[in-house]
Amino acid sequence: MAGVDLGVLPQPKRLSLSESVADTIAEAIATRVIAPGERIIETTLVEKLGVSRVPIREGLKVLHAQGIISGGGHKGYRVTAFDPQVTQQVMEVRLSLETFMLRDAIVNWRAGKGSPIVLDAAIEQMRISARSGSMRNSLIADLEFHRAIRDAADNAIVGTLWDTIARHVLIVFNFERFRDEDLDAVPRQHELFRDWIVTELAKPETDFRDIQRALEDHMLLIARKRAGDISIKS
Repeated sequence: MAGVDLGVLPQPKRLSLSESVADTIAEAIATRVIAPGERIIETTLVEKLGVSRVPIREGLKVLHAQGIISGGGHKGYRVTAFDPQVTQQVMEVRLSLETFMLRDAIVNWRAGKGSPIVLDAAIEQMRISARSGSMRNSLIADLEFHRAIRDAADNAIVGTLWDTIARHVLIVFNFERFRDEDLDAVPRQHELFRDWIVTELAKPETDFRDIQRALEDHMLLIARKRAGDISIKS
């Protein structure tokens, strides 16, 4: 078989930039810089982000494929409304994926492959965010905490699926019912969750259902405090 001519393949930097654009737009949606239902104008993004139309267009296509924005063509895009049903679906999928991720991360940490100390960097960022009063940075640090678990799991399939909904999760994080206005409480909540993980590492094994319950309690803590029990089907 003849070798592949690498010269005809697309360059990875271009893809990287479009993904970075998609992340930036998703973050703007999560922090309400771009409001639900608002029209997204390509030329405005080119001006604000300082990049060309091509990565902007590709980034928008990524978000459209993920259902974060709708429309397209000559009419342009609009931010999708994350109604309670969509939010519930995101949380259900997140719980399922993160249960598998945490299961595998615990197994790896128990076997000496890394340590839950990797979670501390995100917790420290939450503390810094609390001191500066930055909700945006607190949200991002929250996502990075769970991304650290994703990386520790070393599960390519589940990790890829989690990456697909990471932007959805960031947006849902900013909904009032899923966030704590007391930013000082956020690192404490994650410290408790980290400590639960450390306790489990001392055991010979951890039941899958216990992992799911611990994650559900952690994910829905604020929602339950604010508005009663918002259940996730399991």
